[in-house]
Amino acid sequence: MKAKGRIWCFAAAAALLVASLALAQPAIADEPQATPAATEQTAPISHGIAPGAPVVYAAAPTVAPMPGVPIVKPAPDGGKATPAEIALGVNAAQQIEKEMKVLDDPADVERVMKIIQRIAPHTQRPAMEYRSKVVSDPGINAFSLPGGYAYVTKGLLDAVESDDELAAVIAHEMAHVCLNHGVDLARREAKMNGKVALAVLASVIAGKNVDPGSVALIGSLFKTGLLSGYSQQAETQADANAVVYLQASGYHPVAMLTVIEGLARMEITRPYVELGIFQTHPFPQQRASSVRLELMTMGIDINPRLVLNTLKTKADTAQENGRTIGRVHLDDYVVFEPAVEAGGLSPQQRAEKAAADLGHQIMGNLQMYQLRVANGGSQATVFANGEAVITVLPGDADFHNTTADELAKQAADKIKLALWQEAVRRAY
Repeated sequence: MKAKGRIWCFAAAAALLVASLALAQPAIADEPQATPAATEQTAPISHGIAPGAPVVYAAAPTVAPMPGVPIVKPAPDGGKATPAEIALGVNAAQQIEKEMKVLDDPADVERVMKIIQRIAPHTQRPAMEYRSKVVSDPGINAFSLPGGYAYVTKGLLDAVESDDELAAVIAHEMAHVCLNHGVDLARREAKMNGKVALAVLASVIAGKNVDPGSVALIGSLFKTGLLSGYSQQAETQADANAVVYLQASGYHPVAMLTVIEGLARMEITRPYVELGIFQTHPFPQQRASSVRLELMTMGIDINPRLVLNTLKTKADTAQENGRTIGRVHLDDYVVFEPAVEAGGLSPQQRAEKAAADLGHQIMGNLQMYQLRVANGGSQATVFANGEAVITVLPGDADFHNTTADELAKQAADKIKLALWQEAVRRAY
């Protein structure tokens, strides 16, 4: 995940009542749901699970969550939003959207909604109906509200490097909801706001009738609870369940690790920034270690390149000394420039083959020590993990006024440099 823009987070406080009301019974008369004017998309989740079926995760037979992580059974009704949640969600959405601009961007909204639809069937509330919105905030954040409102910031969409990373953030927030982590937070916020708020919250959780004014009072807790934080245990549990959600829904679970590692880097490199996301999503280094352990336990290949937009290869052509030559790129580096035909392949086709072969090895988690150069007399070859990826011919060497061995070594050095820079970027 790329770190840029202002860092702030509404997630814990914004989601606290979703979880706390997960077990609430219908208590408020059904009324038309008057949602704030905004670009949104609503879609019921078609989860394909028979009523009462004891299915939590599609991948349950092959995926074992970390020891100590609670497996919460699905709600009997699939976890549909209660009237209380809907009323509170509408009120909270109105308050939040007074301070956050909702963007009219159907493409972004659809992107978020598709992710939610894929993940929801593998959570403990598969029947929840969601509404997704994108808000104009440079902060890296996603949060949810009672009744199925799901918000992501433009900053998050710009920062994630793949849909897998975006899904990891959303899955983490959905896990907080499904695991009822908001109960203690809601009670703490209500207690801080006085006995009346605490009594109202207790009534809502118990499923008692609550008047609209009291609902608005509880909704106002979102404002004062924006900097509330989950415990380390809750964060670890949400991470672990999110990993399972991702695995079951077809997203790569390693994205949970890359997102948390991104937060850890922010914590180290930007300690002067207001806590924001660090307070509502604390302990990134410890959490990264826990997620890494879970991935290893599940037998998942920990290869961040599968979900990050980094170390990309491509091929193109260039005109040099009146000749069209091929070029092999690795990120910002031109690794090799084949200048002659070979085996029926033009310089451009040789570059395309080399870029594809090198890219395949990189996506296979190529490391610097797995690169070597072999000199075969008049030609030289760069090997990556035992496979030939670049072959330098005498004609290439002549065109560049050097030796084949030197060109091959230069190519290998550039590949190593790109790999080293990636390792530095990911360090924390």
